[in-house]
Amino acid sequence: MKRKLILLIILLIPLAGLYAIDFPKQQGRGEIPAPKKSHWLVLHRKSGNEFLYYGIVGDVNNSKIMRKFQVKAGIPGQSPTPLPSLLGRDYWLITKKESSANNLETAPYFLTLDVPVTEDWPYGPVPYEECLDFTTGEAKQCDWILPGYFGLHGINRNLSKLSDEDLGSFGCVRHSDSDITYLFNLLNPEAEEIRYYIEDI
Repeated sequence: MKRKLILLIILLIPLAGLYAIDFPKQQGRGEIPAPKKSHWLVLHRKSGNEFLYYGIVGDVNNSKIMRKFQVKAGIPGQSPTPLPSLLGRDYWLITKKESSANNLETAPYFLTLDVPVTEDWPYGPVPYEECLDFTTGEAKQCDWILPGYFGLHGINRNLSKLSDEDLGSFGCVRHSDSDITYLFNLLNPEAEEIRYYIEDI
C-alpha cells in the first residue's frame, strides 16, 4: 500500500508543477507586460544634431523619430556639455521645465538636466577632466565659468548663438526659440521619465 502511495505521489509531482506554471497564465498574471513607451532624446554633440524619439527608450528600431533639431552645445575643450559616460552613466534625465522669459541668455524656456552642479568652482561635475590645458595640451578639470543648472534652453531671438561663428555655450544646449517652445509644450517630466543621451559624434 505504501509503495502504491509513493508511486502515486511521484507521478503527481510533475503534473502539479505544470499546473503551477500554467495557472498564472490562466489568471492573466503570467504574461510579460509590453515595454513602456515614452519620449527620449539623443544629442550628437560634435555635429549639433539632436533627435527627439517616442517609443521604447534607447531603442531606435522600436521608436519613432518625431523631430530633428539643430542645436549648439557647450564649448569643446573649455565648457562642454558633459558626457554621461564620463561619469559612469548612460544618460541624463530631464527633471524640470520652466519659463525663463526674464533671463536674457536662456529665454523663453529652460528644461533642466540632472547633471551634477556645485555652488563653487568648477560649477559642474567633479572630477571631469575632458578640457585642455592650452600650455601643456593635457586634459584638465573643466570650468563652467558660472554657477547654475545644465539644461536645454532658447536663445532669446538671437540667432547668432546658433551660428558656426559662435563657439558654444557654458555647458547647456541651445535651441531656437521655436524649438525649445515645442519641447516645453510637449514634454512633461512630472508625468514620464525623459532620458537625454549624448554621443560625441
